[in-house]
Parts: sequence; C-alpha cells; structure tokens
Amino acid sequence: MLGVKLDRKHIENFDVFLLVIIFLITTIGVLAIYSAGFDPVDGKVRTFYLKQIYFLLMGYFLYMAFSIIGYKKLVKYSYILFILGIAVLFAVLIMGHVGKGATRWISLGGLKIQPSEFFKFVWVIMLARLFLDFSMSKFGMLDLMKKILWVIPPFLLVFLQPDLGTAGTFLAVWGIVVIFLGIKRVTFIIIITSLFFAAPILWTHMKPYQKQRVVTFLNPEADPFGSGYHVIQSKIAIGSGGLMGKGFMKGTQSHLKFIPERHTDFIFAVIAEEFGFVGGSTVVVLFLLLVTRIIYIGVNSKEAAGKLVCIASGGFFFFQFFVNLSMTVGMMPVVGIPMPMVSYGGSSLITFMSILGLVNSVAMRRFDSPSEV
Repeated sequence: MLGVKLDRKHIENFDVFLLVIIFLITTIGVLAIYSAGFDPVDGKVRTFYLKQIYFLLMGYFLYMAFSIIGYKKLVKYSYILFILGIAVLFAVLIMGHVGKGATRWISLGGLKIQPSEFFKFVWVIMLARLFLDFSMSKFGMLDLMKKILWVIPPFLLVFLQPDLGTAGTFLAVWGIVVIFLGIKRVTFIIIITSLFFAAPILWTHMKPYQKQRVVTFLNPEADPFGSGYHVIQSKIAIGSGGLMGKGFMKGTQSHLKFIPERHTDFIFAVIAEEFGFVGGSTVVVLFLLLVTRIIYIGVNSKEAAGKLVCIASGGFFFFQFFVNLSMTVGMMPVVGIPMPMVSYGGSSLITFMSILGLVNSVAMRRFDSPSEV
C-alpha cells in the first residue's frame, strides 16, 4: 500500500554522504548530553544520554524504514495524515500532561510524547502536497491566501498549548517554501506590512512569560538573576571556551549548573565551552552541510513532490538550528526551540530522523521517471 518497491538502482542511490553527516551530528549530540549530565559533586552521570541513545536507535530504524517506503505514497495520503495529526493536537489540549505551565505532552504507558514534534513530519508531507500545483509563475496574494489557510489549524492548536516557538516553526517553514518557489514583490510587501500591524495583536495574546522573553532579549542585563539569567550564563560559557575549549567534561559553567536547560535548549553552550570556537564551528559547518545536501537532493529529483519534500525538510533544519543558535548567543529571544538531533528529546530526535528518512527516500528515487502522486 505504501509503495515499498526497491530495485538495485534505488539501493545504489542510497545517500551515504547524508548518513555520514547525520551520524556525526547525532554523535556530537550524545557526547554533549553525556557531559551535560555529569555531576562533579557525586561524580555520577545522569541517564539522559542513555535515553538519547535509545531514541537514536529508534530514529535510525525509522530513518531506514522511511528511506525504503516510497515518499510519493505518503504524499498521496497527506490529507488523511494531516487530519489525524490535527486530531491528536486537539486531544493534547483536552487530555495532555501539564508541565512547566504548558500542556504539550501525552502520556502513553509511562512514556511522554510531544505530538507537536511528530506533526513536523506530517507538515513536511502536507507542504509537499499543498504546493504540487505550483507553476513557474510567482505566487500572488490570492494564491497565498488559499495556501495559508492550512497553516491556521496547527498554528493555533500548538499556540494554545502554549508553545509559540513550535507554532511559529510551522508558519516559518511554510514561508520558506513559498520564498523558495517564488513570490511576487508586491505580495511580499503586503505580507511584511500585514505582519507589522499584526504584531501588537499577537503581543496582547501572548502569555506573561512569553512577553518576558522578548523583554529579556532586548535587555538581558536588566534582570541578570531572573529572566535574563539563561542568556547571560550561556554567553559566558561560550565566551569562556576560547579557541579550543576547556576539554570534554571540563566545562565549569555546565557542571556547576550555571547554565539552565543545558542538555536541551542550551546544549550548544555546553559544546562551545568544552570544545571552544573550533567545536562550535564544527557543529555549524555540519548543519550547513546537512541543509545543503538536502537541497542538493531536492534539486536533482525529477519529481515535484520530491523537490518539495526536500525544501520543507531543509527549511525545518535550517530554521530550528538558526533559532536555537541565535537564542543561545543572545541574538533572539529564548523560545524553547531545541537544536535538531543534538538537544536531548525523544520526540524531536525521532521526528527529525524520520524526516531525513523521507529525504533519503527522495535521494534513492531521484532518477525515477516522473509519475503522478
């Protein structure tokens, strides 16, 4: 039913370079989480890294599974997947697990999952289907109005959890696909102007802690022991790493617990402190290679659906990495967006490995003759 049909040509086109990049990034992530979990007081390492390895193994299994499954069949059933995904997001608001003032998780057999993360996989498939009718002429305002209606349900349901960061990610990736395909200049100006006037309305509907994040971004030193603490300590850690870093598991800011959420949102600060500018730059280069490879696979695909899957996938990785890195160094507000495949988190890791499986599925079939979805 899912079009599992492989021949020798598909296996030969398995993208080894993509897999190598994934392996390097995930390995850095596990090592950084291991170091972040070390407690110098009792000399023990918290088990976060073991859970991450477990989820990583699941991720590699799904990576291979979605590499084998024909991506075109998934795109064909995108509307069904979208409806199911929206239903689950709605269920989170009703029966979700509450933690840290938000309702973002559902408990299944003692395991907490975050549906908004899994919906990213659905969103990649949905965007590929949504823009299949794209012609080479640039998008006008009417075209975009029809397309943006599909963004509203996931955006609102995730925003109400509340999770503004993830909700914004869905809108941002939609925008990346639109810009990549092409948009008329007048339409672009209208959108920017609309966003400018919509900002005050969005501000009035934001939670107090979300507003505080914006204020902290503008002036973190105004509250160094409160809302500005995260960013200040993160920048201290990154700066103290110097060129080569303090060494693996020797980061004082990390192990003395000055960096909050050091195994999730601020994992890059741990890497930069222990491996310095060289280590931090290595992570940046690897993500640039990853996004470049994804786009390369999309460009070389003969099918519109394959191209769109890669554009949306590359958009997710670029946007989340850029936002996470920017908030770590104080260039953007802290919005709770993890670094893909590096930050600790089972739902996020499994989702991104599955998305990359879709990309590899495109790579394996990029020389197939075009066919209808």
